[in-house]
Amino acid sequence: MIEVENVATGSEGETLGILVGDRISKINGEKVRDVLDFHFRSSGEDLLDIELFRGTSKLSMQIAPDGPSDLGIRIAPMKTRLCGNDCVFCFVHQNPTGMRDTIYVQDEDYRLSFLHGNFVTLSNMKDWEIERIVEQRLSPIYISIHSTNPVTRQRMIRARKDRDIQPTLQYFVENDIQMHTQVVLVPGYNDGEDLRQTVRDLAALHPHVESLAVVPLGMTDHREGLTKLDKVSPELAAQTIADAETFQREFRERWGVNWLYLADEWYRILDRPVPDADHYDGFPQLENGIGMTRHFLEELRNAEELFPRKRLGAIEKVTLVTGHLFEPMLGQLVTDKLETTGENLQVQTVGVQNDFFGHGVTVAGLLGGRDILAALQKQPDLGDAVILPSPVLNDDDLFLDDTPFSTLEETLGVPVHVGFRDRLW
Repeated sequence: MIEVENVATGSEGETLGILVGDRISKINGEKVRDVLDFHFRSSGEDLLDIELFRGTSKLSMQIAPDGPSDLGIRIAPMKTRLCGNDCVFCFVHQNPTGMRDTIYVQDEDYRLSFLHGNFVTLSNMKDWEIERIVEQRLSPIYISIHSTNPVTRQRMIRARKDRDIQPTLQYFVENDIQMHTQVVLVPGYNDGEDLRQTVRDLAALHPHVESLAVVPLGMTDHREGLTKLDKVSPELAAQTIADAETFQREFRERWGVNWLYLADEWYRILDRPVPDADHYDGFPQLENGIGMTRHFLEELRNAEELFPRKRLGAIEKVTLVTGHLFEPMLGQLVTDKLETTGENLQVQTVGVQNDFFGHGVTVAGLLGGRDILAALQKQPDLGDAVILPSPVLNDDDLFLDDTPFSTLEETLGVPVHVGFRDRLW
């Protein structure tokens, strides 16, 4: 059952008499459990028989739709399904204490996988939910595989319901469901031959498995009471890259794409440059951080102007904030680019150490507001503006450590901008 949150003026929903607060239970006799059911049941039908509850009263309405399939109705957000796993590598378990409650939510919702590209293991799903993905064409879906060996996979994710992933993947293939997959590599669990076999198993399902990303284990300084895990060593990184390159040559020869992609961190571990843009075949897993560095470099290379006057005014000096590891590269890249754009201004870069999660976490998007503020306060002159990487803020303008964005401008006394959100690079 779903609740109506808004009815657009002049819409078919308003004409029908649907009100805010009504709860739709069935369409054409079929249960409506969430917004996906609502759109699926109401699309492509000549006549809709809608059953709803208004308070304790049950009402029935009929309409021959002649407009958008949503009838001009906005449904209240569905309740996120929580994770039934206890993954040894779970980043949520490694969060510091004292953060807002939403930071500690472990979601495992196949509906969000379809709608937003969230990765799910599918391990604790019921059979009817697996069948629903096929029935409603929830494709593509993003799946965390980790290992196709059921023993290894269960050792890693410690699911309440031990589901062998391979029959599920085969069922999706047989029913033309497209998949993007990922592996979080944990040393001593799914590395080496286990990873190589996982790659072979998933490659056998191409083209329905459209891509595979391999991401190294990420660890913060907040692992008290958690399973002891080894960090990814340079030796393991070198072997993983070598194995990946062997597979990539084979896949490109067979399919014209690399298909298998490594997260940027693998190259950073060895201080190696990330591959060229062509390597990523259109960046199919950019939202998963795969190829993000190269994508940024391409955006930078193609930009006609780095610091648009329409947004920033006539500035003479700007400060760019990034993670500690990327700071030397960013400074040189921007300096070189300014020579081609002809912009006459001074740029300084500030690399921020992540004290909030730990120095082992180097991704700029996981910087906390207090760490950024502390690093900037050490600078004798911030110039006319500060620009932050866009992933550091949520939709409520809060950093991961709950520092409000407004605090930076108030404390620093200079305008602060946020990357792409402000239509800057």
